[in-house]
Amino acid sequence: MEYKQILQAYFSPCGTTQKAVCSVGQAWEGVHKKEIDMTPFALATQSYDMTEQEILIVGVPAFGGRVPETAVQRLQKFHGNYTPAIAVVTYGNRAFDDTLLELQDILQKQGFVVVAGISAVTEHSIVHCFGKDRPTTEDCKQLCVFGKQIKTKMETSIEPTTKITGNRPYITYHSSGLVPVCDDGCQGCGICADHCPTGAIPKDKPNTTDKQKCISCMGCIAICPEKARSIPVPVLDMLTERLQTACSVKKENGLYL
Repeated sequence: MEYKQILQAYFSPCGTTQKAVCSVGQAWEGVHKKEIDMTPFALATQSYDMTEQEILIVGVPAFGGRVPETAVQRLQKFHGNYTPAIAVVTYGNRAFDDTLLELQDILQKQGFVVVAGISAVTEHSIVHCFGKDRPTTEDCKQLCVFGKQIKTKMETSIEPTTKITGNRPYITYHSSGLVPVCDDGCQGCGICADHCPTGAIPKDKPNTTDKQKCISCMGCIAICPEKARSIPVPVLDMLTERLQTACSVKKENGLYL
């Protein structure tokens, strides 16, 4: 089938999931591509209806081995009609646990045919020494190759993949509870407030954070031009030590056809 459009959708607070999704999409040369950033709170109610002549490449980060609840809510606004989809999960060099399987289940409920899954390693959103600078240039090349392999499969068959790993019921999600703090470097620009997925940062007082709304995505830290937001060093040191064993060994990207 000749596809009219590819939607590259991502929930990407720190920008790495966006990079992974778009790397996969590079495999489809000559096909119109549209990016959909599901991250900002202002776009939470936007809905999308897709046909079987389109392809959805959708990516989310693993939060404690699960699809972030905020991303689940966004994904429920996507509606497919036997639309082929590629599920992409990113993770900070620890593990993605049941995230990819959960993403597949969500998409299938929304009318998509998940033809393939990809697990992509990215820099850890909190402890940056784990998976540092990933996805690298080589990672992106590999993800594009994965896309080409999926494209080849789709030229002969649009069948749902049965290779995606995970367990049902899914692993229980436990929030890290980490809330970024703001220092005197804040200039009050409000960029973080616009970027926040849950509206936890008030536009009129961007140097504060609603702890009840914060999901510890670390997007505000990643996007702040003044580097005024952070996790306290003692907390980071403790988390680094706790994750040392699980995150020190380099993980590889995975393709599930």
